[in-house]
Amino acid sequence: MKILKIVMAIMLFISFNVFAEWKPDTKGSGKGIVIYKVEGEATDLIQILKANLEAQQITIVDVTNPSSPLVNNSKIFPDYDKLQVYFIQNFLVTSITTLYTLFTNDPNAMVLSPFIITIYQLEDDDYTYIVRTKPSLLLEGTKYPKVKKAVEQLESRIDEAIQELL
Repeated sequence: MKILKIVMAIMLFISFNVFAEWKPDTKGSGKGIVIYKVEGEATDLIQILKANLEAQQITIVDVTNPSSPLVNNSKIFPDYDKLQVYFIQNFLVTSITTLYTLFTNDPNAMVLSPFIITIYQLEDDDYTYIVRTKPSLLLEGTKYPKVKKAVEQLESRIDEAIQELL
């Protein structure tokens, strides 16, 4: 029993240190993740981002809170909020033309849609972070070049919508 308490104390200490050391960054999360650091309040920026996405003919399919499962299970994960995330939302987005190309050329690629854009801001931070996945990397070596090109074009349009905030 004493050993179990010592092991639990060490694990708790390690988890606190891991959370304490993490800081938002625009690099280091892997080549399949694109991260933008934008000055401003997340609640203000999402309204502009929505308009920018619509201007790029990108449809917002749904908006979710990716931290909901942790909030709803805070007894199991009591330290989930150590990062002090003030605001977080996922935009699930797609483009009808991209969707059509995926569906008519390689229905297996439908797994890539909707694309995910995450917007978050930490407490006491003047910056908002906008993060998107890069699903075109999953299509390396595909025998359907039209599909890869359509996905890359949608990624580019998403980037343009985000870059207008910079």
